[in-house]
Amino acid sequence: MTAETVAGRPHSRRVKPSVSAGKSATAARLAHIATDGLGAQDDDFTFFLGLDPIEQSRLIRDGMEAVIVSRIATELLDIPVQTLLASLRLPSSTINRKISQGERLSASESDRAARTMLIYAQAKDVLEDGKLAAEWLLRPNVQLRGERPLDMLDTQTGFDRVRDILVRLEHGVTV
Repeated sequence: MTAETVAGRPHSRRVKPSVSAGKSATAARLAHIATDGLGAQDDDFTFFLGLDPIEQSRLIRDGMEAVIVSRIATELLDIPVQTLLASLRLPSSTINRKISQGERLSASESDRAARTMLIYAQAKDVLEDGKLAAEWLLRPNVQLRGERPLDMLDTQTGFDRVRDILVRLEHGVTV
């Protein structure tokens, strides 16, 4: 039995009867990303952050364009790419090769890039300034036992802790 047949009958995909123009535009953009990967377009940060978590997960699993790492480093954080790679504990030679050859990141590499975008966006919302958000991510934090928030984003536990700190900061709770 092939994927095209189920119980001897041809398998057909169900198509939603109609979608709104906004959902249609999103679907078209997601189709584009499926071929080019997230990270290749100027507005990819905004687009990714505007997606629901299920679509974000799908894009992470599909693998983002490796260039997203250099864009996060230079456009969001204003740091060298090597600094970001070291903070996220990503192999420098592998990621640099993927960037130079236009390859995609693995799902786990994409996840670390996504965590960085998500925390940067949250910090920018809380601090109301992108430059302050980047500085906050790069400054040792007493609530992280002197670690920098950016250095915590390589694990889910670290990501959760940084997110909690930002929520408390937003609500004026310091401890």
